[in-house]
Amino acid sequence: MYDPLMLFDQQLREELQKRSLVTSSNKEVLVARLREALIDEGKNPDEFKFDGADEDNEISTGTFTTAKMMELLVSMSTEIKQQIKEQSERQTEELKQIKEQSERQTEELKQIKEQSERQSERQTEELKQQIKGESERQTEELKQIKDQLKHVKLEVAEQIEEQSTRIEMIEQKLDRQTVEVDHKIDKLKRELEQSKKMAMPLDHASGRTLKVPAFDVEMSWNVYKTQFEAAATSNCWNGKERATALILALRGSAAELRNRTQRSGESIQQLAQNIERLTLLSYPTSDPEHRDETALDTFIKALRDSELKQSLLLSDKRKLKDAVAHSLTFESAKQASKSDTTSKSKRPMAEQKS
Repeated sequence: MYDPLMLFDQQLREELQKRSLVTSSNKEVLVARLREALIDEGKNPDEFKFDGADEDNEISTGTFTTAKMMELLVSMSTEIKQQIKEQSERQTEELKQIKEQSERQTEELKQIKEQSERQSERQTEELKQQIKGESERQTEELKQIKDQLKHVKLEVAEQIEEQSTRIEMIEQKLDRQTVEVDHKIDKLKRELEQSKKMAMPLDHASGRTLKVPAFDVEMSWNVYKTQFEAAATSNCWNGKERATALILALRGSAAELRNRTQRSGESIQQLAQNIERLTLLSYPTSDPEHRDETALDTFIKALRDSELKQSLLLSDKRKLKDAVAHSLTFESAKQASKSDTTSKSKRPMAEQKS
């Protein structure tokens, strides 16, 4: 029996090479590969006689000489050396590949690190530029706001100074007119006294005062005005008495209009709209010019802000809508001036804390 497992490695590879089979693997795999090839050739692997098999018989029977033994040992040593060399070359090649792979990975890591550093630097620089640009833009906007507030403050100051001058002039004019009116009243009183002596009306002769009729939306304002003036003249009322009598005579929406004042939290537009509605209800038959004049006068008297009242009186507005526009502009300028003053008062405190 000639078992292929008993063959030396070199003999085993030679048998495989003869059959053009792969010779790289361990001995068990090579033996199995050779047995399979013999079976394919129609031979019995256990009875097949391989070249050099007689030497094996000689070794087993004790007829193997020393020279043959040495030759076999040299062959085995050469074969082992060859195997060691091949294995060493394979391991060296594998180590070389591992080293090259490690170097490639190291190089890739280095490139990734450099790329990451460049990207980080680029992003940092971009962020710095964005922050710088945003800061410069906000600084410019703040500067523009300060300039606008300064301009508004100057305009308001100029308007206040101009209005103060006009108020003084108006007060002086009013004083002169008051003196003139007083003189005229005194003159009229004297003339009225003389007229009474010459032709005293029936009501005064009897000691009665003419009663002013009540005014509501049912009566024409022009008709009522004529009646009111006649009664006031007959009763010898001065300006204050006339105003008091007129207030007492008002009924319904007319009375509400006369007593209208700006409520807390009520805007300029809301006040104007309500006064315009009440004026139309109170004087439906009056001409538009009279209604607008009445609405304007009521609007100015109803305002809570005394500075705004003076500003409107000095502006000499003739229509309600113009007075409303003037009031809104005045309030905006006043609010802007307050905001500027508040920001300036807060700034020294912040600087003191820092």
